[in-house]
Amino acid sequence: MNMLLLEAIWGRLLTAYGIFMCIPLSIAIINRESSIIAFVASAGLSCFIGILFMAHGRIKGRMGAREGFAVVGGAWILASLFGSFPLYISGSVNGFIDAFFETVSGLTTTGASVLSNLESLPGSLLLWRSMTHWIGGMGIIVLFIVLLPNIGIGAVQLFNAEVPGLMAERLFPKIRDTAMTLWGIYTGFTVLEIILLKVAGMSFFDAVNHSFATMATGGFSTRSASIAAYDSLAIELVIVLFMVIAGVNFRIYFQVWRKGALNAFKDTEFKAYILLLSAATLAITVTLFLQGETGLGTSLRQAVFQVVSITTTTGFATADYDQWPSLAKIILFFLMFIGGSAGSTAGGIKVTRVVVLMKMGWAQLRQAIHPRVVVNIVVQDKSVETVILNTVARFFFLFILVFVTASVLLAATGLEPFDAMTAVIATLGNVGPGFGVIGPTATYASITIFGKIVLSICMLLGRLELFTLLVLLQPEFWKLSKKW
Repeated sequence: MNMLLLEAIWGRLLTAYGIFMCIPLSIAIINRESSIIAFVASAGLSCFIGILFMAHGRIKGRMGAREGFAVVGGAWILASLFGSFPLYISGSVNGFIDAFFETVSGLTTTGASVLSNLESLPGSLLLWRSMTHWIGGMGIIVLFIVLLPNIGIGAVQLFNAEVPGLMAERLFPKIRDTAMTLWGIYTGFTVLEIILLKVAGMSFFDAVNHSFATMATGGFSTRSASIAAYDSLAIELVIVLFMVIAGVNFRIYFQVWRKGALNAFKDTEFKAYILLLSAATLAITVTLFLQGETGLGTSLRQAVFQVVSITTTTGFATADYDQWPSLAKIILFFLMFIGGSAGSTAGGIKVTRVVVLMKMGWAQLRQAIHPRVVVNIVVQDKSVETVILNTVARFFFLFILVFVTASVLLAATGLEPFDAMTAVIATLGNVGPGFGVIGPTATYASITIFGKIVLSICMLLGRLELFTLLVLLQPEFWKLSKKW
């Protein structure tokens, strides 16, 4: 293992991370907030350790797949640890585990929070929470590739280890050009949402925070009641629009720009994504309306927002869906598993994998009836390679295995079975709020310390799509790397 290379990259990451902390620090200084010392200490420590790493390490030598996995996994763990210090030092949370949980939730764009009275927090800490969303949304390493381009050929390994989906799709031959384009699209949509939310009636500060959270499909809000606190149809429509946008593969926007808007509807995953949102919204709207407690307009408004929020794994809420009829709740529960599109900022299994799995299941049924028939799995008018089919099957198996294992561990802490399962899928799928004790009107504060550690691991596993972290747990990974 080329440890000097790892140290050099981690050092640059931590130094850049410390510099990012100066943004909320400036807000704290301007507003004379109590969090000034917390940000000065956190930024200083991050930069100091980063400089030490850079002094000892060096960008030299070969970066293979193992180094790529180690750099990405280590980067996310370090970012979570050092990002916890502002919350911990300021005393805004009950201990370091809570601060770590909140930061992991921010970086992985989960939006699961242990904080209940957000209005009492300093603005600088609220901004830092939203910034962790925005940084983690497109990816720590992808941003790192943009800001520090002289990493060399190792950028390919880092990009492949962090970007979600069946495979890391490049828009250009050079990884840095692809990273810059992705961040350009991401930033452009964020700025546009800030403007529209400001026009819709939000304060500039709230518009910035909610735009960061929306485009990252994160869900952290500046209000304890989330978007319901604004009770504004205009604000809800803007946020729904950008949640839908954030849940689409960003490659689609590049193709639309080059080939026209109709090109999006040639994409199988995009069509399945829109169909999923529409079908779930219709089903829940009818369910709520037939219940008789809300009119058709209110039922549609609540259904649209919650379905889009859960499917894109954003986690904003405008209604207490934990009180909805069982059919509506079970639909939302399964949407937590599916998530958004590959190549988006959303979590979950991803729509494209679900499409492939369904096609694989149908192919197996056909072959059971006609054993000699050769059935190809076709997506985008192309036959899917066997290696990708195997990868999808393995991912699905590991996802369910992690879900079951973590659910058992959470149940062992005293949670009711369904509460344990919903807490796990809400974190593993990077959704945020779930049902029961961690419903849309509750927080994760009641979860035990052990439970929070388990759920923090779930959030990291979900954001890095299992393999990047799980591969580090294999003894063979480290034994084979000794020859380097």
